[in-house]
Amino acid sequence: MRDDKYPLVAGPAEIERLRIQAESLSDEAAIMLDSIGIQPGMACLDLGCGAGGITDLLSARVGSTGRVLGVDVEEFSLAAARAWADRLGLANVSFRAGSIFANDLAPESFDLVHLRYVITTIGRHEEVVRSALRLVTPGGTLALQEADGDGIRCFPDNRAFTRLRDVLVSVFAGIGGDTFAGRQVFRLLCDAGLSDVDVRVCTARSRSTDDLVDYVPQTVLSVRQTIRELGLMADSEIDAAITEVRAHLSDPKTITTTSTVFQAWGRKAY
Repeated sequence: MRDDKYPLVAGPAEIERLRIQAESLSDEAAIMLDSIGIQPGMACLDLGCGAGGITDLLSARVGSTGRVLGVDVEEFSLAAARAWADRLGLANVSFRAGSIFANDLAPESFDLVHLRYVITTIGRHEEVVRSALRLVTPGGTLALQEADGDGIRCFPDNRAFTRLRDVLVSVFAGIGGDTFAGRQVFRLLCDAGLSDVDVRVCTARSRSTDDLVDYVPQTVLSVRQTIRELGLMADSEIDAAITEVRAHLSDPKTITTTSTVFQAWGRKAY
């Protein structure tokens, strides 16, 4: 059984990619949190938070009487998350190392447990939900945000872009992930016995001048080693495709969309 170790190569470029991704989806995540009804004084957990996740959005909603904890297995990401939170002055936020499946967190100790792109990255759908739900207080909320790779598109189409997108789908499938996990999250929460389950769907777009424009090429670079190991593309093919895609995306008339994001949340029974 695979561990929940983050499979992309840790480093400054990956941290920057995660931060850009989080910022591009910040408004959409805020809509989800407001729909859930996060209140001052709540205890919230961002499980698999990476370089910070949505801890800033949670911090603003729970206030000085609440607390927010971010947990991740990657120490490099946690160091970046702590530095980022310090810069923002998030006094009610802390971070610690831990696994989604094995940690020292007390059962039923958080009013909200949130995960984003965890199942997308590592699979283990039902096990992820069970492990996260164990930490939710009775009457509390479990919230998932997962991707659907069909949303990764550029307009106009570009053959090299489509090739890199398809390779990314194959990479995550090859390491046990599921780039189409998003379309399953509503069912997963219903099957787990949560009540008042709701769902919304969103995406992010980029133009040639937006930081998010390099999302696909940078993600490919982050999994380059795995691409080689799985025999999906040679280094020369990767380089040529990235060069072509970056040239296409630099055209002011080109736009892209990232993965379609399915947000689902529900309440744990008392």
